[in-house]
Amino acid sequence: MLDIALGQLFAQALVAIARADDEISPEEGVRLQQRIALRVAAPISLDDLLLAEPLEPHRLAESLHGAAGPFRTAWLHPSELAALIVSDGLAVVLAKGYVSEAEARVIVRFASALGYSLEQVCALSSRVAPWLDAL
Repeated sequence: MLDIALGQLFAQALVAIARADDEISPEEGVRLQQRIALRVAAPISLDDLLLAEPLEPHRLAESLHGAAGPFRTAWLHPSELAALIVSDGLAVVLAKGYVSEAEARVIVRFASALGYSLEQVCALSSRVAPWLDAL
């Protein structure tokens, strides 16, 4: 479980991925709520997330690097967070049945900002690899 601060960033990243094609389908909305509830220790309002300023991948990376330290044990290593964002981002957007090119690009941008390579993204998403051909 992610603490509330990291959970908020994680949730904002998932919203950015789901919004990449300019629409969050009802199925994506349900899956988004499920994934956030699964990973975050405290409840986060989806309405608040949707009204918030969109999170840019480099801002997420900056937040993680700024919070790193020996006593910040609640924070994950950036590569661990990248893996969660890739797998949960895919789960959210696949709720509608496919991954759009725009969604794929945003997933890769978040993963890259956290130090994850395209090869690592491919390894996590091997069952939906066709969307990577567009990148």
